[in-house]
Amino acid sequence: MHPELVRRFTPRVRDEAAVRFGIMPEDLTPLTAFENFVYECTGEDGTDLILRLSHSARRSLDYTLGEVGFVRYLAAAGIPVSAPVLAESGHFVEQIEDDEPGQYFVATAFARAPGYVFDDAPPLKERYWNAALFEELGRIFARLHNRAQGYRLTNPLHKRQEWHEYDVVDVARFAPSDEQLVRERAAQIIARLDRLPRTEDGYGLIHADLHPHNFCFDEGRITVFDFDNCEYAWFVKDIAVILFYVARGEPAGAREDAAAAFLAPFLRGYRELRACAREWLEAIPDLLALQRSMNYALFHQYRDPDVLDAPTLDAWSRFRRDIEADKPVLKLNFSGF
Repeated sequence: MHPELVRRFTPRVRDEAAVRFGIMPEDLTPLTAFENFVYECTGEDGTDLILRLSHSARRSLDYTLGEVGFVRYLAAAGIPVSAPVLAESGHFVEQIEDDEPGQYFVATAFARAPGYVFDDAPPLKERYWNAALFEELGRIFARLHNRAQGYRLTNPLHKRQEWHEYDVVDVARFAPSDEQLVRERAAQIIARLDRLPRTEDGYGLIHADLHPHNFCFDEGRITVFDFDNCEYAWFVKDIAVILFYVARGEPAGAREDAAAAFLAPFLRGYRELRACAREWLEAIPDLLALQRSMNYALFHQYRDPDVLDAPTLDAWSRFRRDIEADKPVLKLNFSGF
């Protein structure tokens, strides 16, 4: 979180957001989050909720309404997503003024996804993180993409960004000025991706951040949440994102094997409900490289290298070296899956 936004986020803002959604401020439990202020709580009717606050510097009221509208559209089709809930005013999104004139916080609440994130429940992961679960994830992604393909905006003010409009895609904006090769590599990736077709069956509104920390597992059921980054991009980008984080969760020498063990059953499940041509899979290496460069930009956006410990700095130095060397994130023949 940017230090300036942390400074502006006062108890007054937090408590007012809670009250607007019928939540007692003292019932709020903060959760770890990177770009928003997020709390776990219980509503007046006993429903478990997630309260999220964003600053207008990164999420406007209209832009957030675009997210809420998309999630409601998915939920209406029975897709297992964490649905937004109404505030006491009857609105899904509440605007709370910042102490700085003309700026504000945006508050939304969602039903808490039942179950657990796997990394928070190692025994659960040991038992269920397997091919059967990967197939089911593939089916859920396919359902999301099938439904998204028919999505149409009802209000143009609520349009979500295109993939290239996400600020951290512009690595040059955040990488140090002396890292010219990092900037060149990012520009080359973007240029190659720009040449991909944007057909209705291949390009649409996607989650864009659906990794293992953004779904819960409960008695065999997966529930997807956190559409804060949803954007217009290629549907295969969603597949590349989860593959990136599945691989990153493994030791360096085991990442290719883990990615292959995940992707094969995932695509079996996906292809039960939706085609995924091998030509689209050929874009995954560039989409993985894009994710790596975006993460590197996020590091510079939100963290001060002067106050980090040596192991963290070393990890990000290796990130930089891999980007500069144009090293593949994963050495796999994706078109063979």
